Amino acid sequence: MPHIPLHISALFISLVFAIAFLIMITVYVSSNRANLPEEEKRNNFISAIVIIAAWLIFTLIMSVSGFLNDYDSMPPHLLLVVLPPLLFFAVLFMAKPFNDLMEQFNVFWIVYAQSFRMIMEFILWLLYRYSIIPVQMTFAGRNFDILIGFTAPFVAYFCFIKKTWSPKVALIWNFAGLLLLGNIVVVALLSTPYPFRVFMNEPANTLVFSFPFVWLPAFVVPFALLLHLISIKRLWKV
Repeated sequence: MPHIPLHISALFISLVFAIAFLIMITVYVSSNRANLPEEEKRNNFISAIVIIAAWLIFTLIMSVSGFLNDYDSMPPHLLLVVLPPLLFFAVLFMAKPFNDLMEQFNVFWIVYAQSFRMIMEFILWLLYRYSIIPVQMTFAGRNFDILIGFTAPFVAYFCFIKKTWSPKVALIWNFAGLLLLGNIVVVALLSTPYPFRVFMNEPANTLVFSFPFVWLPAFVVPFALLLHLISIKRLWKV
């Protein structure tokens, strides 16, 4: 496992907890806007806290136990922290209560929130500078995700505040964001020391197997994906 400087880990952990806080606040505010009964508002808020906390703790245990470090196992053990959020999203989007709650989400903030990806890309760049991850995982290589983080405030402002841009611009931007997110996920996966590794330059991507950066594929990437899916669902009918 790479030695990760404490200040980079602290910055990343702060980002993760900021995202968790944002999710809980969004659930709380949206429940209020939906004029739900007090008990249902409280249940939604508590459910968000419990689900996020349980998932972060579970993936933390998977990481510190060394279970994820078996690079020869097929299918990769990393799937245990990658697939559950996708399955959870599938269940969420089929659930009527969540779809009703989603109608209360402010699209401006859902788009604007993607600006967190600028911070994430800066963290990745620092890790590259410390020779912890390979160059292709940063904006100096094959990772162009910073473009979404940089443009998010402009798309949010001009589409939903100033309204000089059509909401379709935001829709297209979201699809572009999905493509760029998929690109870095593939690049990161093909940089790991699994048998199917393609990028052979050193160091290999072992970062995602270590704490706290296991939360990158387990929580940060799914959060970016969820924002895109919610935006697209809300904007598709505009």
